[in-house]
Amino acid sequence: MHYRDAEHPRTGQAEGESMTPRTAQRTPSLHEVAQRAGVSVSTVSRFVNGQLSLTAATEGRVRSAMDELGYSKQGRERRSRGTRSGVIGLVVPQIGSMYFGRIAERIVEAAETQGLSVLTGSTFSHPRKEHDYVQLLLERDIDGLIYAGNHTTNPALAAAVEAGIPVVVIDEEIVEDTVHDSVLVDDYAGAFQATAHLAAMGHERIGLVTGPADLHSVRERRRGWADALGKAGIDPARQVMHAGPFSEDFGAGALSHLLSVAEPPSAVFAASDTIALGILASAASYGLRIPQDLSLVGFDDIPAAGYVSPRLTTVRTPAERMAAAAVTMLVERLDDVERPARTAVVPVAMVQGGTVARFAARD
Repeated sequence: MHYRDAEHPRTGQAEGESMTPRTAQRTPSLHEVAQRAGVSVSTVSRFVNGQLSLTAATEGRVRSAMDELGYSKQGRERRSRGTRSGVIGLVVPQIGSMYFGRIAERIVEAAETQGLSVLTGSTFSHPRKEHDYVQLLLERDIDGLIYAGNHTTNPALAAAVEAGIPVVVIDEEIVEDTVHDSVLVDDYAGAFQATAHLAAMGHERIGLVTGPADLHSVRERRRGWADALGKAGIDPARQVMHAGPFSEDFGAGALSHLLSVAEPPSAVFAASDTIALGILASAASYGLRIPQDLSLVGFDDIPAAGYVSPRLTTVRTPAERMAAAAVTMLVERLDDVERPARTAVVPVAMVQGGTVARFAARD
């Protein structure tokens, strides 16, 4: 929901070491052992960690697969002795994005204050890469994993937890039935504030443009938008809504959809700055001036929001607080693996720019 799919990947990397599945030199993965033995990844993970007894035949297949592939339990044996490597993993949708790149940098900084190094994987929001990077990092002898995905599920996270790896999920909640900590943004409050601000400026037709509808963050932002409208006496069902990918191209294209209805909105809440910047960039081609003809509020406060003219009015998500909370949770989980899972919700704040004006009826 953020500056996720809009940017081309940069050749430069965020702080920390970057890996790619194609080039990294690695030992065989749990997935490969499981495939060779004809069992699940979870079965192999629990077996090598001493959490599962197998029948003689199944154990024989697993051990044979491990021997044939050269699989090593060294990292897991080290963890069972209570020692650490001093390395954690980080998986993000796109290291080159303004949103996740900033979070990744802050996580590296926060980890270094704890004496930890960070291995970083960028998945480009591809579900298979999200799965593969978790498995790859699982083989890298990491102490823990901080994970930001762009999909609601990733079965590999369950294997990581079962392998004894502490996991902290950030930014986007997942539905896997695992014991993991989470650091989320207060999406509901941010959307409520943004929409209430537009309503307070006299707007009664306030459109909504969001990312993929199944994401937890998108559902919460839509709920905040609808509740703010309801509180202002505006019927959400009469407003125009449009959902798609988190990209500038989608934002630019969404404007034609917003303007195609009988009563076009006089204001739009875009559930990410990326989408908002697309709307802002394409407004002139439709003969619209922002904010005179269309008021606009985004979400995230990525750096580009401050570079455009007029400066984008948006909702700031504090990357530094998210990163600090994630690293703190991971270290606390390393120190006490039995403690209950926790979810931290990071507060947000409105940033006033120049893309909102008081509603004025047009002739």
